[in-house]
This record gives sequence, structure tokens and C-alpha cells, in this order.
Amino acid sequence: MNPSRRGVLVALALLAAGCAEPPIAPAPVAGARTAPPASFRLEGRVSVKSGEESFSGGIAWRHVPDADEILLTTPLGQGVAELRITPQGANLVDGKGRQHAAPDTASLLRQTLGVELPLQGLVWWALGRPRPDAPAHEEFDAAGQVARMEQDGWRIEFARHARQQGYLLPGRLIARRGEDLEVRLVADAWELP
Repeated sequence: MNPSRRGVLVALALLAAGCAEPPIAPAPVAGARTAPPASFRLEGRVSVKSGEESFSGGIAWRHVPDADEILLTTPLGQGVAELRITPQGANLVDGKGRQHAAPDTASLLRQTLGVELPLQGLVWWALGRPRPDAPAHEEFDAAGQVARMEQDGWRIEFARHARQQGYLLPGRLIARRGEDLEVRLVADAWELP
């Protein structure tokens, strides 16, 4: 084989290797993962795209068992919406001070934004876990960290895992449903119990 042809084959092999997805390891043995924290506070950035509509800004999320408080801000820090979720229902105060309420989060977001966002799943996905009351398919990277997951019709990709107060948590997730709905969440700071 002539040297130039060998060089082309080596280059193609390297290119193909560079395009390959990282190896996926089998799921960790049951019980190998620590239980997720029951509560957390997350400061970060979020973006939502639905068709031609999009939002990006800051997020301050406080989660305790049975309740969530989420503050969304513009990139400059101005409040856009404050969402409170309890077993009694969901309430949203928009940037103009108008209040909206519904018996559940899905109804509230559909009514106010016209879109269904996976908040019930995001509580778990932010921690790198599937929602326990719904089937899920998880894929792990070579280090045993969750790399991808499918649940409730969403495909979630995880990256930037880091140890936070004893828990291994993803620093970024991208959740997609279909071709036109995407949620990105980047955790800049965690506060755990």
C-alpha cells in the first residue's frame, strides 16, 4: 500500500473515532448509587425552546419534599416569573405581578405558557436520576455516570458531573421531546442538606 493511501486511511479512521459516541457502560449494580438528596437549592441558568418561541435566563430553584419554589429571571436578573408548587396546587406570579393558579403544574404551564414542561421529571433529572414512578431507560458512561436517559417521551443528556457535598450531580442537562421542544438547565451552584 502506498504511503499516501495509508495516510488517508489513518486519517479516516481517526475521524471516524472522533465522531463516535463515548462508550456506554452497563447500569451500575442496584444499590450502588447513593440515595438522592431529599431537598436542594439550585442556582443556575435555564433555556426553553418551543418551536419559534424561546426563553433563556437565570433560575433559582428551592426544592423540599412536596414543594418547589422556582424564580426565573432575565439574563440581567430581572424577575420574569415565580412559581410555587405544593400538593394543594401550583401558583405563578408573572413579571407584571399577575397571579395564575391551577390544581397542578402541568395545567398551570399549559394555561399560562401554552406548553407542557416536564417539571415533575426535572426535579429528579436535575439530580441525574429518573423519576421513580415512571419507567426509564438509562445509559451510563465509562465512569458509571448517567450520560443519557429516556423517560416520559423525553430524551435527556447529562454532562459536567461533579461531586457536590457528597453527591455526584450533573452540572448540565438537555431534555428534548420531539423536534421542537427543548429544556436546558445548567447548575452553577448547589446547596444540599
